[in-house]
Amino acid sequence: MGVVARVAIVARIGHATTIGRVIAGRNGGMTLFLDIVAILAIILLGYLLALLLFERGALYRASASVHGLDDVARQQMLSAVLATQAQAIETLQLLSEGPDLYKSQIAAIQGAGRSVHLEAYIFRSGRIADALLATLCERASQGVRVRVIVDAVGSFRTPAAQFDALVAAGGRVYRYHPLHWHMFRRWNSRTHRNLLLVDGAIAFVGGAGVADHWSGAEPSPWRDCVLRVTGPIVAGLQAVFAENWLECAGEILVGPESFPDHSSLGSPLPDTIAFGLAVGSTPTAGLSTRARMLVQLLLATAQDSIDLCSPYFIPDLGIRRELLAARERGVRVRILTGGPYGDHGIVRRAGRRRFGSLLAAGIEISEYTPRMMHAKVLLVDGRWALVGSTNIDHRSFGLNDEVNLLVLSQDLGGQLQRDFENDLLRSDLLDLAGWRRRSWSERVLALLGRVIERHQ
Repeated sequence: MGVVARVAIVARIGHATTIGRVIAGRNGGMTLFLDIVAILAIILLGYLLALLLFERGALYRASASVHGLDDVARQQMLSAVLATQAQAIETLQLLSEGPDLYKSQIAAIQGAGRSVHLEAYIFRSGRIADALLATLCERASQGVRVRVIVDAVGSFRTPAAQFDALVAAGGRVYRYHPLHWHMFRRWNSRTHRNLLLVDGAIAFVGGAGVADHWSGAEPSPWRDCVLRVTGPIVAGLQAVFAENWLECAGEILVGPESFPDHSSLGSPLPDTIAFGLAVGSTPTAGLSTRARMLVQLLLATAQDSIDLCSPYFIPDLGIRRELLAARERGVRVRILTGGPYGDHGIVRRAGRRRFGSLLAAGIEISEYTPRMMHAKVLLVDGRWALVGSTNIDHRSFGLNDEVNLLVLSQDLGGQLQRDFENDLLRSDLLDLAGWRRRSWSERVLALLGRVIERHQ
């Protein structure tokens, strides 16, 4: 090979080496850039996850003492703060067991002449669902406006085909916040409301949805509490349903089929038996809800007694402070919560983690042992009764749409008091010494519950 050829080869090799170094340098710089982007993305995702799991909610406390108010002043204060007018109740029935509840609901639907509105977190296939849907289909086929909202997560296992016959008969069915890509921002916001409204004249409100485990058909039916009411109060509950119907269907409910003239409903009772506040609750951007304000203020007004029943009892700092303050001023405080049959064992342990200061102050805490306790009831001074869908936990207070009915009634208070006393007889009363002896496995699970308790 000639000298010229050798020089040419060396030149090419040198040129290729230079290009390779340049490319390697560029690739190295790109790799470093991509590594930095990946690290920043991981940090951002970690921050968002921390916000999702541990974001602090609002701290609630009353700006002034309210425990000395009489009933009139108490009602006026609650109406003003919650922007909810007290409305008359003409008839009121407490339904504590599933068979009575569904029998009463089906009878009301069968008598519907204008509209039936149903909203439920859980609507599960089974005997009860079939019976209700058959009745709804019959009414829809006769021209009654049937509107149904079920939560997309709570009723996830219920196939769309379950409602085909109702839709074919003229009914309308929507899933609340379906799990679509464009709903990602609101995926964790659910409707936990359980409402049935017939002709704008009859309302059922409480903790029970639609499933066989409330009906008594299963070996251990869920223990719950629902109120059936008539009178002007129904308009307030109808407005709560209308709020979510607008979001689902883009339709504002108006007219006599939803909000009839009370005088046109037949022959109302001559005397109002009670007054109530229908309180719908939807989280705001500031994380405050009317359900949370309502519970806080009711506890703050207690003068003699607080009897609280909640299947998921995870009291935040504001609730614990209010319960302790009530105990300090001599109020008897009793709490009934879920026991071994609870459907969220880790959440139960997360709640128990916070019982120490309450037990030390003399607050009685009992766990219901026979079956699943699902009733949500707060009874203050034996006559202020709150019944609805709200649990004493962050999900109900900060994430869910909820509905509650507050009733001032000595008669209803007496019924709820008797039910509460009977439930206590079948419950285990906790004590501070036993609480301190919790096993290490429970304590570890409680820490895990601390991570997920805001979202269960």
